Amino acid sequence: MKQDLAESLLVKVMAWPADRLVDERARLDRMARFKYDEYQQFGPGQKFLEALCLWLGQFETPEEREAAYAFVRRRLVFVSAEDMRHLVEVSFPDVVRPKLIADTAARIGVSPHRLAQVMADPAYRSAVRSTLFLGLSDGSHMDIFRRSAGLDNEQVWQAYEMSAAKSAGMLGDLRKALCAEEACFERVVLVDDFSASGISFVRNEPEGWKGKVIKAIKQFASDGEAKDLVVYDKIEMHIVLYVATFGAVQYIQKELTAFAAEQSIPVPTVTAVYELTPKLALTDADDTEFLKLVDNDRYYRKRPLDSHETKGGTDTVKRGFAACALPVVLAHNCPNNSVFLLWADPLESDSARGLFPRIVRHKEPG
Repeated sequence: MKQDLAESLLVKVMAWPADRLVDERARLDRMARFKYDEYQQFGPGQKFLEALCLWLGQFETPEEREAAYAFVRRRLVFVSAEDMRHLVEVSFPDVVRPKLIADTAARIGVSPHRLAQVMADPAYRSAVRSTLFLGLSDGSHMDIFRRSAGLDNEQVWQAYEMSAAKSAGMLGDLRKALCAEEACFERVVLVDDFSASGISFVRNEPEGWKGKVIKAIKQFASDGEAKDLVVYDKIEMHIVLYVATFGAVQYIQKELTAFAAEQSIPVPTVTAVYELTPKLALTDADDTEFLKLVDNDRYYRKRPLDSHETKGGTDTVKRGFAACALPVVLAHNCPNNSVFLLWADPLESDSARGLFPRIVRHKEPG
């Protein structure tokens, strides 16, 4: 019954003739069932088709509604929970393991192509156990990552900042596992689900370096809570992102290179398991009609940027944080790097309605 009502509303909103409705209804049903219904931030009991009807209904003219619908059909990129789980599970074998194999091969003096020999050597098992894995957000899914990689529970932590007590416990377990009283972790892998700009990971502000990767690195310095876990001036660090734009990877690598030079530490590496091409972003040349809606004040909000949004260096977030202009939605939450019309909160006063409303991680006080 609810599906029938949503379809009736869609006919009313779009004013489609019968033959168009038949074609579009079948297409929308597949889109919803295959992926979009699983979006986790819809309202209670709400499904994609209902959200689409309400979203399209806010546009004033038939031409605007058609432009918005065309965007959904042709440009929207939805990363499902199954997609993300696959990326989590392949991160260790596709990204981390090759680094461990190369390091071990160099240590024992054999070619890294001799996989069976390298992975059977005790030095390889030691290299795996001597790697510390930290999650940079709840989207890192460290529980799935740990189980799929077959890692020890005491070398994986779901957060990127650790207390002195937690650090001491992990170090003690490492030394027991390796039967070495002076052992410490040889490398650190920071894991996260998504980045489009890289600004939240690392940025050089007037008052100094900021960002969650910077916080993660600094805790291993001589005055940090985790100072005993690694040798700071020899710290080998890798950042693994399940999904990231080409621009984010390049930006994070560039900024970390500068930070590492200041700290006199090895330069961390940055890898995206699935890298989004720059061509994915919406452009004035290819997405003219929809971007007219995105840039229209009628379909924005009256509230000014908050302190977190200003870090993107733009006057508005119409085209998303840092003007990334992405058409991307993650099953658990829509990134704010996507255009505002995708993630706007329908419950906020004086604001447009988003097709995939976003739950904000950082909220202003008051």
